[in-house]
Amino acid sequence: MKMNKNRVFKFTRFSVIVMVLVSLLLGCTAGGSSSSAGSNDEEFVFIVRALGSPQTFHPDIQVDDYAYPINLNVYNKLIKLTAANTVLPDLAYDWEFAPDGSSLTFYLQEGVKWHDGEPFTSADVKWTYDMMKQENWNSALAMASVSSIECPDDYTVVFNLDYVDASILYRLSWYGTDIMPKHIYEGTDTATNPANEAPIGTGPFKFESWEKGVAVTLVKNPDFWGPEPEIDKLVFQEIVDQTTAYQAFINGEIDYLGSMPTENLFDLVDNPNYTLVDVPQIQRVYISFNMKDELTSQLAVRKAIALAIDQADITNRVGGVSLQGHYFISPMFADYIDDRYTVPETDLEEAVRVLEEAGFTKDSDGYYFTINFDFFQQKNYVDVAQVIQGNLAKVGIKVVLNLQEISAWQQKVMADDDFQMAMNAGFQGPDVSGINNRLMTDGNVNIPNYSNPEFDALCTEGVKYFDVEDRKYYYSEIQRIMSEDLPMLIVFDEVYRYPLKAEFTGYPLTTSDKAGSGEWTYLKKAD
Repeated sequence: MKMNKNRVFKFTRFSVIVMVLVSLLLGCTAGGSSSSAGSNDEEFVFIVRALGSPQTFHPDIQVDDYAYPINLNVYNKLIKLTAANTVLPDLAYDWEFAPDGSSLTFYLQEGVKWHDGEPFTSADVKWTYDMMKQENWNSALAMASVSSIECPDDYTVVFNLDYVDASILYRLSWYGTDIMPKHIYEGTDTATNPANEAPIGTGPFKFESWEKGVAVTLVKNPDFWGPEPEIDKLVFQEIVDQTTAYQAFINGEIDYLGSMPTENLFDLVDNPNYTLVDVPQIQRVYISFNMKDELTSQLAVRKAIALAIDQADITNRVGGVSLQGHYFISPMFADYIDDRYTVPETDLEEAVRVLEEAGFTKDSDGYYFTINFDFFQQKNYVDVAQVIQGNLAKVGIKVVLNLQEISAWQQKVMADDDFQMAMNAGFQGPDVSGINNRLMTDGNVNIPNYSNPEFDALCTEGVKYFDVEDRKYYYSEIQRIMSEDLPMLIVFDEVYRYPLKAEFTGYPLTTSDKAGSGEWTYLKKAD
């Protein structure tokens, strides 16, 4: 496959290189495997734990973390993001910027077919991204620099740019940028098209069935334009409870767990049937303060909460691998960290002083005020919320915990803005400019409803430079503003520990030289 190696290096040199720490450890065996392990004629079924039920298989229209791992195997992007946060070719085998940065040209794979047999062409790419902007799909901000798209032929796509955009490759390789079939969606309501429940992509696996609340089943695409997968049937089995999922993994009922529950982080360190892989994430757990709410729109309230939260207490509770959230941008972007602007250290006396200086007085129960804290059931979030509740009680802030299913949380917090303080988790990459999505006025996941013209201008300018030294000023100033305004408060930076069964090779985590994150094309049984 033709690939411009110099071009790839140019756009990964300022990226995060996620350090994958692999421990091959000794010990005894666990249970059997759910996959077919007999003769070569047997069907090879591989079962992945799914955290919940998809809302839609339209990969671009909205945030849907439960559909995302499935869509990574049904659809393709122009370029794909690996588990190591590097960009690789996908439907585009090569690309190049114009010397003056005024355009970005992609050269497409030939002979690609949609799952229904129709040919894939540049028209599908143009339609996808034009609709993304027109209908304001989830990643419309990724196209902010694109003024127009041209298709000189069926296998060439030209993005004309309003300004030099160093972030665009990373944005196009990430969330909500899958190429959609124009012939299926054109002229329809894209939000209600039947294909949203029976997706048609170009990826290595085809949709077979969806038993809602139970499992989504994909089958190998015999006409895949890339390497033929060895997996015949890829099943995403819904197991919401972490303890249940972990036990199913140990018992051999599922083949891939994802990250380990906190309470089991060290269970398999002496077991030779597993490889443990620790992966620091650009994924951060943070608190969003609603800037539209009468209480949390007050800086004194946000500052007092920041001073009261004990991050060491939280990281101790969530286990031995996550990191305290010291910085306002991910520490994985080490070149851009400015140590002058960090998350406030815990200081209970100062938190009380801030509140009283702002005019708050305690009620008969000893509280300055009561605040609602919305969060959803995932991993260790209940523990985290309870620690925060206890921390804030020490400075006279009563916290009412509101645990919800993620769909209810999304409606209440993201759609209706009906919250005061909400716990979020999100990938704040893949480029340092990922913070734009979280806090720019028109950011697609600007949950705090934050709006600061100076911040917006810095974000807009920061993407115009490829060189780290040229970009540093903008992201330093961004950190300064975040430390002054506190629209969000970083709680901790996640490090995921993945247990990989030694009976398989070619996991997405271990083949990041060719597999996209979550792509099962290269998984096979170990020799």
